[in-house]
Amino acid sequence: MGARTSIYRTLHRCAAAAALCFAFRAPLSAGSEAGTTSANFLKIPAAVIPTALGEAYTAMIGPDSILYNPAGLGLMSYSAFSGTHNRYLEEITQEYAAVAYRSRYGTLGAAFSMVNSGKFDAYDANDMLIGETSTSHQLWILSFSQSWPRFRRDIGRLDPMLITPSWSRIPEERDYRPKTYRISLGASVKKIVEELDRVSGSEYTFDAGAMLVLPGHFQFGASALNMMGEQKFVYESYPLPRTYRVGAAKDFHTINDLIIFTAASDMVKYSDAPTFSVFGIEADIMRLFQVRAGYRSERDIGPRLSGGFGLNFDKFTESAIIKGARVDYSYFGFGDLGNTHRFGLQMVW
Repeated sequence: MGARTSIYRTLHRCAAAAALCFAFRAPLSAGSEAGTTSANFLKIPAAVIPTALGEAYTAMIGPDSILYNPAGLGLMSYSAFSGTHNRYLEEITQEYAAVAYRSRYGTLGAAFSMVNSGKFDAYDANDMLIGETSTSHQLWILSFSQSWPRFRRDIGRLDPMLITPSWSRIPEERDYRPKTYRISLGASVKKIVEELDRVSGSEYTFDAGAMLVLPGHFQFGASALNMMGEQKFVYESYPLPRTYRVGAAKDFHTINDLIIFTAASDMVKYSDAPTFSVFGIEADIMRLFQVRAGYRSERDIGPRLSGGFGLNFDKFTESAIIKGARVDYSYFGFGDLGNTHRFGLQMVW
């Protein structure tokens, strides 16, 4: 066990050298608030579009809602896939995929995310090189969400009350529907697995969220993430990073929808860090090209700006099944630690 403990300490040193201090910072002191949680890879932005918006996504609707507010899935009247590859700091990579399936009973969502450190040197207690090792961090999510009032025959059509994807060929529902409000509730079960050399730990937790939509495309959301569980490594256990989010979103249309602006803002509180705010804006140009920017007031991440762009391919998807496809890129900087680049793909049907 002593050798394992030495490897465990060494892994933390190597992780810090690999610039993982933002995501994998180890518990320092049970008596201090900052850094007293486990599985902090959960704080790494995974999906390409939310990352470009600074993660202002609590009140937005799409398959990536599974990461920020599962209630957003319940307002989807279509099914969708979202995937992202993240070239993170040093040799670290991140993969993410989510799918949402809309049925007459509600929306079922599933997602998987994995962060892999790649190989790096391992040392024993005497600082002697003993070979190479690696770390792996996995997240599995299963979600369900439903909205009210709901109209079963609207499945496969866009709800005109919502901020919905302008880049798809999914038709908008034109029949009369109550225009007063929409309410959605959602919940997720999550499994978290981390492996550090031969040492591993896993834990289950859950998320819950709610959304309210008012006339004029005003969307409001609130969620609580990672609400239970402690993860144990070697001898000690530490709680997961509980996260509380509230947000709002609104879009603005120019004449003939030449440009559609969508603005979103969130307040975020981690259980081991002060509250901070995030802001994001997207400009959809001619329903073909999107430009995004985000800002975070969080103090310990260095530069606080993010950005990105996307390109529609719905005009080239003539499939009877696929109603839209797009590719996206996002940028997120960490100052002297380096920059991160994400590339993503979305499809709707």
